[in-house]
Amino acid sequence: MLERALRIGLLVESIEQLSTLRALVVESGQQVACSLVALEFEQLRDGLERIEIDAWLVVVAFDREESLASESDNRIYSDSVVSPPTLAVIESWLTQLQKPVIIDDGLQASAVHADYQAWRRRVLQKLRQLRGSINLEQYPLGAAEHVWILAASTGGPEAVREFFQALPANLDVGFVYVQHMDTGYEQSLADIIDKHSHYPAYPVVHGDVIRPRGTAIIANDHCVEFLANRTMVVTEAPWPGPYSPSIDQVFANSARSFGSRCGVIVFSGMGDDGAAGARLVHQQGGKVWVQSPESCTIDSMAQATIAAQVVSKFGTPSQLAQYLYSLYRG
Repeated sequence: MLERALRIGLLVESIEQLSTLRALVVESGQQVACSLVALEFEQLRDGLERIEIDAWLVVVAFDREESLASESDNRIYSDSVVSPPTLAVIESWLTQLQKPVIIDDGLQASAVHADYQAWRRRVLQKLRQLRGSINLEQYPLGAAEHVWILAASTGGPEAVREFFQALPANLDVGFVYVQHMDTGYEQSLADIIDKHSHYPAYPVVHGDVIRPRGTAIIANDHCVEFLANRTMVVTEAPWPGPYSPSIDQVFANSARSFGSRCGVIVFSGMGDDGAAGARLVHQQGGKVWVQSPESCTIDSMAQATIAAQVVSKFGTPSQLAQYLYSLYRG
């Protein structure tokens, strides 16, 4: 699910930079609330309080010597060099600003610069991570230290319900439930978990924190990415591959972001989604557990993961719950 776009304020050195930065803000899923060229800042500063802004993107080279050295890269325009007094005013304003700020010197912001594409990707990534960073600062419990992915297809809801019914309360683990399902069914899954577990469920929205003692439900209509700070990015892109949501994609992303602090459990399901991703989890030091095939409604997913030779524990859903409790409370 996608949340309201963040309202971003832009403060840049030159008019030439504005179109580039506006496009990056829109591409990140946010919206431009206002845009200022630094030369105008002192005249327009007082009016900023009347504009609703969630965060600022400031692209200004505060180190003038480094900035001037970049003139050969076609970055410096005749109307863009900001005077030291104006820079001092901007720096003073930044120290008092209560909103989140992304600061970049913009030295590679020209399309002719050799490192422009790397700069573009870096700024775009920071913009996409902004919602999660804001939520993380406001979330009182912080993010879960350990993350366990619960993956299933046919027969999965019953198996996951049995798992949660057997799992005692108060494990400081964040669960992420990824289930092959029809669009809109994630709320039904959340209702099932809320009724039968101690780990409240919430359908994922962009910027959500992976909460300790909670269960994030991934929907099938938008791709979800995990960040190393235990927040989630929801994009407009569909899930890759034949399955939606893609368990392989979720496993691979969790392996890259969480490493040994990640574990996955493959429950009942049809097909082989998850087997390839489980290899990556194992390679990064994470744990791979599987519901015993004889207890599955459909054992195809479990068997495919077992064939990958990375599974360290098998069991019924109830047994897997006890294994997990013993792992962290034993």
